[in-house]
Amino acid sequence: MGTSRLVIVVLALSLLGVVMVASASLPIAALRYEQPSYLLVKHLIALALGLIALWVCSRIDYHVFFRIDHILLLTALGLAALTLIPGLSVRGSWLRLPGPFQLQPTEFLKFALIISFAAFSVRKGEHIQEFSDGVLPVLISTTCAALIALKQSDFAMALIFLLIALCMLFIGGARLTHLGGVVLAAMPTLALLLITAPYRFGRLLAFLDPFKYSTTEGYQLIQSLTALGSGGIFGRGLGESRAKLFFLPEPYNDFIFAIIGEELGLLGGLLVVGLFAYLLYVGYSIACRAPDRFGMLLAAGITFTIAAQAAINVGVATGILPVTGLTLPFISYGGSSLIVSSAMTGTLLNIAQRGSHEDVSRLWGRDRRASLSRSRHDRRVTAH
Repeated sequence: MGTSRLVIVVLALSLLGVVMVASASLPIAALRYEQPSYLLVKHLIALALGLIALWVCSRIDYHVFFRIDHILLLTALGLAALTLIPGLSVRGSWLRLPGPFQLQPTEFLKFALIISFAAFSVRKGEHIQEFSDGVLPVLISTTCAALIALKQSDFAMALIFLLIALCMLFIGGARLTHLGGVVLAAMPTLALLLITAPYRFGRLLAFLDPFKYSTTEGYQLIQSLTALGSGGIFGRGLGESRAKLFFLPEPYNDFIFAIIGEELGLLGGLLVVGLFAYLLYVGYSIACRAPDRFGMLLAAGITFTIAAQAAINVGVATGILPVTGLTLPFISYGGSSLIVSSAMTGTLLNIAQRGSHEDVSRLWGRDRRASLSRSRHDRRVTAH
């Protein structure tokens, strides 16, 4: 039951993404590339590759990831580091592939971190509650990944890496005092990163008072809010957005939710939020019924990452959060993001297919650490 529900909600989001990318990208593609369907065709190719990745990951036993987690993490870190070499990278964050395609390694690094942290937690068992032996190694890996993202000027991805680490440590059974200390230590660091980079600080000021910076850093947010407001309850109609006519930069990417709100109205926006909320519920159910601890951690990490990224994207478009560069999973234009999100969904499907009907929701409750440490499935995972 969980598998069919997951497939339905992901297909619904992906099909909505095709429709909205088609609507939002046509004017810009016609001007930039002299081919109105240029960006749509690339998105459809990425979707096809994503569906292949979904199918492959749904067929591969997810325990394979447990055995090769170090290889996956080192490979992803290596690819991401290549973007720092002049001549190899495109705009500092992408690697050029044959033809018109590009690869964003940090998207794949995101998935590799989830796998690595889940496997690490299983191997450590009760030692995850120790700071030096449990929390610190995760923080070191996270710091390496975050430094690469920051070097690419991708503060949002660095923040996602940190959130993934905190989520996996929490579910894995790390002490709350250790996690609280990490958060307290990270806050001044994040504040320093915001203040010392002019463009980040400008975005923060624009978030606090966008109309004061209406022609500079606040322009995107104002255009996004204008688009959402003009959509009303029922929207202007599919294809009738005005913001996409060169008012809102990258309307098919980071701010595609604003185009959804303008063309499909409040109801369309609520539909998107509802689909992601349902995806969160389905992912939670799969994690609770995973046959072993590694499956539970992997499912929880994947679900959290997709939901968190969606929440941040919607929060940015609606002015709840400062402007970032995160895509809306399954909907925004962006090949690497779509392929990785699909691969993670395929892994969720694989876990669901092997899951038991045992209710292990207690793992999320007060006895979280004790339950995790004495999971009767630990030895089975380690044996694999």
